[in-house]
Amino acid sequence: MIFVRMRTLRRLAGAVATLVLFQGCAGVDVWPRPLTVPGEARPWPTPDAPGDMELDGVRESLLRLHNRARAERKRTRVEISPELQEAAQLHAEEMAGRGQMTHKGADGSSVADRVQNLGYRYRRCGENVAYGHYSPELVMRGWLTSPPHRKNILGDYRQVGLGYATAKDGTPYWCVTFGLPATR
Repeated sequence: MIFVRMRTLRRLAGAVATLVLFQGCAGVDVWPRPLTVPGEARPWPTPDAPGDMELDGVRESLLRLHNRARAERKRTRVEISPELQEAAQLHAEEMAGRGQMTHKGADGSSVADRVQNLGYRYRRCGENVAYGHYSPELVMRGWLTSPPHRKNILGDYRQVGLGYATAKDGTPYWCVTFGLPATR
């Protein structure tokens, strides 16, 4: 009897741990700390961190890296959606302003709420967020080594929005919003 209870408790503990680790993975990934990549030092503010003036270059790099990862796996390219772009940028700026990486907006909004409020009609949407990675290449490497984030990058999405902002202490915050538009 005790053996059965211990086995049941271990299974339950394993199931709970799995749920906690992957909470919100049905399109939205929740990670309480930045993703770390083996071999990546965690620098604090440096001159190499992209500044707000380089936002277009950061977005171009992120889009190129997303499409490269998708092409390597025979996935279709994603294109920029103005609504998703605005949602991602506003959320990155909000996270940087609060100094907190989160999928929940200060008003309690989800990614779905934010894209709908900007007029985006979708069949499916998702979001990847991160902080502390000091280049598009490093943040992409982190996301691609994380199964739930990788799933969003390689998922059945057609459009993206790419957001980047720096906190007062120089920490970068990243947000990519994914969408599969609704058919008319």
